[in-house]
Amino acid sequence: MLYVFVEGVHITTTVSTQVDGMICSWYIPDIMDYTIDVNKYNLDLSGITSLVFELKTCGRAHILMSSSDVRNSAEPMYEIDIGFDTHKTYIIHRADDSLDSGSRMFSKFLTSNIFNCSVYLPLWISWADGDIKLGTGSVVDENVLEYLTSAPQFEVKAIGVLTDYGMLGSLKIQFEDNFIGYFDSCSMDNTKSDMVVVDDIKCSKSVCVVSCVMSRTCMGINFNTAMTSCELLSFGSDVVTDIPFHIEAGWRFYSKCFNVETACLGCYFDNR
Repeated sequence: MLYVFVEGVHITTTVSTQVDGMICSWYIPDIMDYTIDVNKYNLDLSGITSLVFELKTCGRAHILMSSSDVRNSAEPMYEIDIGFDTHKTYIIHRADDSLDSGSRMFSKFLTSNIFNCSVYLPLWISWADGDIKLGTGSVVDENVLEYLTSAPQFEVKAIGVLTDYGMLGSLKIQFEDNFIGYFDSCSMDNTKSDMVVVDDIKCSKSVCVVSCVMSRTCMGINFNTAMTSCELLSFGSDVVTDIPFHIEAGWRFYSKCFNVETACLGCYFDNR
């Protein structure tokens, strides 16, 4: 099970698993099939190079970062295998699912007291510049435990989490550039809203959403992924009875929501 909710800029994820035995990318070809898929909750992973999280578990935990947005285990991946034999941790790079010796590399180190059954312990992972690092605390690049150097680089497009031996694991994960609140896209693809544009910026979708959340006047965004173009939208001073749209290739309108997803403005007008 995976429960996700937004609290400030934190994504809290609770994971439980019934996987039996030892599971690891080193000897399981289809390892991604055993993981809980973080992407299924529409979290924006584009461009991230680090992960800050808190771990609470009685046993071994795994964080897998895949280059495949469809979780194809044959594609390159990194794995952080925390707490093997209670006191060891592995940082693994795997090029494919052949399990050939030349397709894998790892770094092994001692990590006593790396997990706790009742207390969340803060950890971070970084994979910038080909160095896959693991550290303690909530500040990336501080308190480094170990790293795997010169690993082939790729963009992380999917993240899977796993606790084996049927152990219950709980993770609180904070993603880069995540947002406060809830947005929904109630319109079709290639649809742009004609609300008042209060700002027009070049940025990622996550930064665009954050910018809108931080503005009281912003009621939604138009975003173009190919152009990384963001328009912050307002109703202006007029009484609003509808949200006007027009067809424009590559754009999509996202409406700000209130009371979680129960009152998304764009959906309200579309379905009134």
